[in-house]
Amino acid sequence: MKLRATYLMILVLVMVSFSVWMFSSPEDINQEFGFSGDNLVRGRVWTLVTSIFLHGNVQHLILNIIALFFFGRALESELDIRTFLIIFFVGGIVGNLFVLFTYPMGQIVIGASGAVFAVMGTAIVLSPFDFIPYPVPIPLPLALIGVFIAVSEIISLLTGGYPNVAHIAHVGGLAAGLAFGFREGGSKTGILIIALILMAILVMPHIWPVLTEISYLPLIREFLG
Repeated sequence: MKLRATYLMILVLVMVSFSVWMFSSPEDINQEFGFSGDNLVRGRVWTLVTSIFLHGNVQHLILNIIALFFFGRALESELDIRTFLIIFFVGGIVGNLFVLFTYPMGQIVIGASGAVFAVMGTAIVLSPFDFIPYPVPIPLPLALIGVFIAVSEIISLLTGGYPNVAHIAHVGGLAAGLAFGFREGGSKTGILIIALILMAILVMPHIWPVLTEISYLPLIREFLG
């Protein structure tokens, strides 16, 4: 019972993505149901939600559902289903709204990454010492993994990031997730996590060249992409 929201979201993401790819024109669907400033101005408010369930390709989908599986399991063990789903959808919506700060009005954005980052942000506050084997095949504390991914994403945003990746949406989803973590009673842990993120931002530029030589780092880059 505790894991049904995670599995439900994964199932919906898979079903919607494959339905779009197999039975319609992805480009037309993305224009109609993907999020953009133009769509929002035109009154297509639903794209704030529908865009979460659209993905550009199989790799994009798989990376999101794998991340959701691990972070979602950790979070859903702490929260009821209703709260989990609120975090997922609010994170996705906030992530979409954040793209308005940096993207052209006509730029279409799709994918569940903002929602996944929200789940991750809440999970690292409420379940910091849960061990998960993601994105490396070695179980590590969720807080350590979350802080590393968060800092990597912030640095990517500040330095231009990877092509075709909405880093700003990831950061928006993460911010929403951290806020939920505070709200759900993890204020002390949340402050510590934020402090660790800020410290890591200062340290990361000095160790990033070394980390890029580690064999498993491409897996992290794939997730961030």
